[in-house]
Amino acid sequence: MKRYLGAFSLRRWMGFCMAVCLMLSLTRGVAVKAKETETAYKIMVNRAANCVTVYEKDADGVFCVPVKAFVCSCGKEGHETPLGTFQTSNYYQWRLMVDGTYGHYAVRFYKGIMFHSIPYYTKNAGNMEWEQFNLLGEAASLGCVRLTCADAKWIYDNCGEGTEVVVYDDAENPGPLGKPSEIKLAAENPMRKWDPTDTSSKNPWNVFRPTIYLMDSLEDEVLRLPVGASQHDIYDAVGLKDFTGDICDMGEYTIRISGKYDLNREGIYQVSVCGVGMQGIRTERNMTLYVG
Repeated sequence: MKRYLGAFSLRRWMGFCMAVCLMLSLTRGVAVKAKETETAYKIMVNRAANCVTVYEKDADGVFCVPVKAFVCSCGKEGHETPLGTFQTSNYYQWRLMVDGTYGHYAVRFYKGIMFHSIPYYTKNAGNMEWEQFNLLGEAASLGCVRLTCADAKWIYDNCGEGTEVVVYDDAENPGPLGKPSEIKLAAENPMRKWDPTDTSSKNPWNVFRPTIYLMDSLEDEVLRLPVGASQHDIYDAVGLKDFTGDICDMGEYTIRISGKYDLNREGIYQVSVCGVGMQGIRTERNMTLYVG
């Protein structure tokens, strides 16, 4: 009787294990397919211009709508970032680099080549190699594509596994959205080891970060622009306040809107509004844009 029960239990156990394995296999299959559909963006890296442009699909499903532009540092001479078409694969909040430094928000797209932040001496957001931050916009890495902390995090958060990455050369044209610039860090600045774009609550730069506000001050917080709006209309609708709360005068700041929108067509869009004050400190805010 005991032998019969033992054999019966063994058969039940084996059946249970096979069922679990089948479920896990199916689950993994679904997960892979789901990730394949998550490639909402295409990333173009202009190696010659050290500029990254992110594209969304148009109505026909073609990646031709530019929505983000990042200044970057590609590989320096002898360590050039490889040209070609690749796909993102692995994601690391912190990643040990070949030179012993650490990259924040690293995303692999070809062998040891990744998007990541400016390198840090240790796995500490307040221990950045600040001199390397000042090299953004020129070739400086060992092959990876360096970005500001905020831009690296954007790719880490928004570009799913399998996102297409194209590395190409065009020294004459950085990209359709142009090549952004970043603040330069001075040796005497006590905050120099923190990336100014890092929104961590521990970042001392946040004490001096400006804020974006809407001129119409309606409670719904919707950015309203007329059909056919120009850059002048954007400045009439969006303003910037410095860290003390004082309103910045026109010409003391720049405003850039990114996302999938059309100022020549009536509609409601979800966009990101970026403002940069006179000190060069960047601030960003997600908004609803109504064009009409």
